Parts: sequence; C-alpha cells; structure tokens
Amino acid sequence: MNSSFYNGISGIKSQQFGLDVWADNISNISTIGYKGATPEFSTVFATTLANSYFDPTANSQGLGSRAQTTSLNMSQGIFQNTDNVFDLSIGGEGWFGVQGLEGQSYYTRAGAFSVDYDGNLVDANGNYLLGTLGGNITTTTLSDRILNEFGTYYKVSNTRELGTPYSIGALEDITLSNVENQSKINLPDILYFPPEATTYVKYQANLNPKINVGNTQIDLDTLDIGTPIIDTTNETLSISGTIANTSALQNPQSGDIVILSVTDENGKSINISAKLSPISETDSTLVWSFSDSDISSLDTATNISVSAKLQTEQEIPNVEHFTTEIISPEGEKNFIDMTFTKSVPQSTLETTWDAQIQILSYYEDYEIQTYDPNVTYDPTLYDVNLEANQVTKIYDPTLYKVDLGLNKVYEIIDSQSGDATFSGAGELLVSNMPTLSNSGTPLTINIGTPYAEENGVIVSNGYDGMISNVDLDKARYSEKDGYVEGLLKAYGMDERGNVIAEFTNGRSAPVAKIAIYHFMNDQGLEKVTSTLFSTSANSGQAIFYTDANGNPILGSQIYSNRLESSNVSMATALTELIVMQKAFDASSKSITTSDQMIKNAINMKA
Repeated sequence: MNSSFYNGISGIKSQQFGLDVWADNISNISTIGYKGATPEFSTVFATTLANSYFDPTANSQGLGSRAQTTSLNMSQGIFQNTDNVFDLSIGGEGWFGVQGLEGQSYYTRAGAFSVDYDGNLVDANGNYLLGTLGGNITTTTLSDRILNEFGTYYKVSNTRELGTPYSIGALEDITLSNVENQSKINLPDILYFPPEATTYVKYQANLNPKINVGNTQIDLDTLDIGTPIIDTTNETLSISGTIANTSALQNPQSGDIVILSVTDENGKSINISAKLSPISETDSTLVWSFSDSDISSLDTATNISVSAKLQTEQEIPNVEHFTTEIISPEGEKNFIDMTFTKSVPQSTLETTWDAQIQILSYYEDYEIQTYDPNVTYDPTLYDVNLEANQVTKIYDPTLYKVDLGLNKVYEIIDSQSGDATFSGAGELLVSNMPTLSNSGTPLTINIGTPYAEENGVIVSNGYDGMISNVDLDKARYSEKDGYVEGLLKAYGMDERGNVIAEFTNGRSAPVAKIAIYHFMNDQGLEKVTSTLFSTSANSGQAIFYTDANGNPILGSQIYSNRLESSNVSMATALTELIVMQKAFDASSKSITTSDQMIKNAINMKA
C-alpha cells in the first residue's frame, strides 16, 4: 500500500515536468526560430511478484513514472516577411552557425541578423554569424576624389572619420569551404569596385550601298597643278594644269569647274574659278588655265601657295558614322568613333567600305574668342580672323579632333584604319578590322563573322554582324565589355546563400557564403538558450552535405527577408496542458486515496 504513495508522488513530479515543458512552449510561441519540445516519460520498475519460469503472465510491479527526456519538434515554422535583408530562414533542415564572444560555436534556427558597428553580421545577442569568405576583398588606397564621393554617399558627419577603404574583385559565386574553416563575416562600409577597361566592341548595322550621284569637289593632285606665274607689278596670276593624275575623278566632263585657292603668307586667300576644256578639237585631253587673274587683295611680296579642286558630278561616296561609349583602364568614359566610307566606283558583285576608327577622349570645349588688339597671338597656336574679329585655337589634327557641331575638342587616344568587303547580296566576305590601344589595353573591333564554307557546308552566313544591302534593314546595335568604377550601394543576399555587395555602377559581387550546418542526430543537440544549441556526444559534430564530387554544399535553401516563426501550435499546447493538469490532479488523488486506505487499516479492530 505504501508504494501507491510513491506512485502518486512520481506522477505529480512527472506531470509537473510535462506542465513545465508545455508552459515553456507556450511562452515561446512568438520566439523566432524556436523549436517546440515534447515531454517524454518512462515507468519505474521496482520488483517482481513471482519468479516462476513457467508463469505465462507478467510479473513485474511498477513504482510510478519519471521524466525521461524532451524531444525537439523539428517541423518547419511558418515564414514571416520582413524588411531586413539579413533576416534569414532555412527552407528545410539545417542550422545557422554562430560564434560566441568566447569563441564557442552554437547553432540556431533564429535568423534575425544585423550588421554591428564594426561591420560584422551578428544576432541579437552579439554572436557572430559564420560563413565562408570570398577572399576577394583587400585593403586599398583611394584618391581624395573617390573618398569625397564616399563621404557624400554615406553622408558621413565631420565628427566621424571614414573607415579603412577596401577594394573588391569580380566573382560569380563562392564555394563553401570545410566546417573548420568557417569564420565571422565582416562587411566593410567603404568598398570600391575598380573599373574594367573595354577590350572588345561588336557592331551590327546595315551599310547602305545605294548609289548617290551629285555635285562634289575633288582635290586635284599636286602633279596636276602647274607653277604659278605672278606679275607683281599688275598683281595678277597665271597658271594652268590638267586632271590626268587625280585618280579620285570618275568621269570628268568638259565644262566642270576648277576652283583655285590662292593664299599669301599672312593667311589671306581668294578663290578664282575656270572651266575644264579639251586642249583642241583634235585632242580631247581636258585641261584648265587661269590667265592674268586679279590677286591684288593679297600680299604678292610674300610667297604665294596654290591649291585646286574640281567641281564635278559623279557618284558621291556613302558615309556611315558610328559612336559608342567605352571605358578606359582608369575608368574614364571615352568613346570609339568609326567612319565607314564606301569606295567608289564599285562593281556590281562586291562593295568595299574603308573604315577610319579612333578612340577619343574629351579634352576641352571648343571656344571662339573675340579678337583683342592688345594681345599678341602666336600664329602657330591661334588662327586670327580680323574680318570676323575672332580668334580660334589651332589643334593638331593628328592629336585632336574638333567637333564643331558639339563645340568640343577630343584627344585622339588611337587611330587606325581598316576595310570590309560585302557581296552583292549583302553578306560580309572580308573583315580587316584593326586592334586599337585603349590607353594600353588592346581593344578589338568585331563587325561580324565573314561568310565561310567547310566541305560544301555553310558554317557562317556572313549576316551576324554588319551587312551591306540596299533592300535589307538591320537595327544598329553594339555590344561591349568594361565598366566604370563603383561605390558600395548596399548589401544583399542571392538565392545561393551569398552575401552580395551592390555598387553604383550596376555591378555586384559576393562577399561571403553563409554556412548551413547539419548533424547526424539533431535531437541530440543540447539547449543553451531557447534558440541556441551546442553539440553533444549524442548529436555528433557538425557536418556539411557534399555533392557527387565531394564538394561541400548548403543542402537547404536560404531565404532573405524572411524569419522562421516558432513551430509551436497553440491548440496542441493548450490541449496537452489540460491533459497534464488532469494527470497531475489524478496523481494527487491517488495519494489522497492511499492515505484514506491506511487510515482505514489503522482503525481496523481485531
């Protein structure tokens, strides 16, 4: 009869244990990443009633129950959306690893992380989140210009100095390292993405070969210009010449106009003109001449220079112009200037275009100054126009290009020529595009793959880049690499578990990969706090899953801007709480009943 007392007492203790566990579950129902526990009990055996080998029935007597263990409920909690990019959750099994201030490693499903003052990813208790570093961040030295931009971007006050500047290298993904090589994740606040120079430009367009005929002026070869005869007394000029050596002329006709430009040493010039005509009725050779032309407005006491052009009607070369922005090794925005000029005349079977390609960098604005009579202008540096009362700077055309339409002057970084030949159908047959020097970085120009056959099979149709056909239309398109420098804009996460640094130049690069730890027996983890666990002999050491090649992998998906809620069900917890309460009451009732039975036994009389 006394054992019933102990049975009741053990029942009260056991149910009290169960009440405590379920009450703890209910109290943590709003705790992020909390895993509910289930109390488990076992019976206590004290003795056997009989010791007969042939007794077919059970013969053990119990002495109540005892609390045996608590098992973790490892089911997935509901995800909650948040605004913090470092609020993380694991879709599936696994644990985040954190390192305490004392260096001890813990494991948790509570993924509420943030960046502390020193740039480390930490949880609410200051434990460091563990992961694999990308190894692509190094300290660097930045110019005052870039540091000032960082200061403006981060709005750093005068009372706080900027931290150490770092530079990041381009990287697609980070490979998870071994368990023992995980470390805390530091995110610098001054992170610089260096520029990358453009190394190739690819063009697609249609170079329209349509024949255009019109009036044009062709420079005459110097061999076609005779020696001028100058009468200094009467201030007249006589000269004659031919057009036999000027190969650019296609079909000169009698009556075409020769324009003669006569210039003195002071830079003043006049234009006079005459018609092209045959030598005689029997000789059709076309010649031109000027006799006693008035040049009194010039200083005939100086050397007189003469040049000539023929104004005629013939096919005018088509010109196609292309520009596209490129990046220099220093990160400056330069551009490629390409001019394609159709060679004339052309055959009906092929069309050849000559290309002049330049890399240009902005130098300065083009300015027209007002003439100042008190200033002495160096004639090698300035062009003085007294009639217009203007002064303009002289630029060496081999070093600079002047754009009068935009009033800008560009420095010529490199200048090369090339050519391309197309068939009558428009496909590219030959491409002789040069390699340019982008301030020391080789830059290739790709205008398409020429038509090619192998063993009678077409391997390239010649239409993937530039074409030349009157009836075809192809939108202008350019493709290139390279990018300008970038300042850190924000940190984020990608779907592969990488912490991503995003920059103002549109580029991004991973900084670290967050690790997901696994265990042979999750139930064997020891609880340190409501959400922190440590390893034990029952759980085994933390491991990483591996792929078919033995490389560590996450094994589960990491979600950003989401937190995993507690997986405790309120309905289940309250129901179990009621059950435990009733069992507690019943155990206490068994003690009361045993007490009554003992009293009755004592009061029994013989």
